[in-house]
Amino acid sequence: MSYSYDFDMFSVMPDEVQQEFQGFLNEIGMAHTATQQVALFRDPGLAEALRSADEEIKQMFLDSGFGFNVYHSGAPEGRFPARDENARNACVSRLAKNMGKVENLKDRDWGGFDIVAFLDYFQSAEPMDEVEITALHQDLARQARKYKMRRRMAQVGLALGCTMVVGAAAAMVL
Repeated sequence: MSYSYDFDMFSVMPDEVQQEFQGFLNEIGMAHTATQQVALFRDPGLAEALRSADEEIKQMFLDSGFGFNVYHSGAPEGRFPARDENARNACVSRLAKNMGKVENLKDRDWGGFDIVAFLDYFQSAEPMDEVEITALHQDLARQARKYKMRRRMAQVGLALGCTMVVGAAAAMVL
């Protein structure tokens, strides 16, 4: 099966909460955990495939900073929020390092995950700034409103047409 290997970084603690409590987190020595992010794939099928992989493969991904839930930042296919570039690179670097620690890597069941396809995706994915993502969302929302309006107009036209046909048929019968 072919999967989409797009993934996004998900903050364990939302930025707003982190900013509000940053001083307190610094005082108790937990500031480093507040900024932690996890890499989550966008494709639910891919996440499910990884959940069915051998335990060693799953642990390798978990140790590298990947999770098995699904998250979508809103960036289109092959793109990702530019602010996540360093965290993405770190996760993939840890994955490469951790792959060297698993014995008989080729003989393991990866649950359908294709590491070559993943690395090809990773090499070709491009960053996208927040302004571009916001503009894309606004454009998609505008298109959705247009579609709704056209659909509603078609429904009204159909209802009006049916009313006219029924009225004409009733006039012929009488």
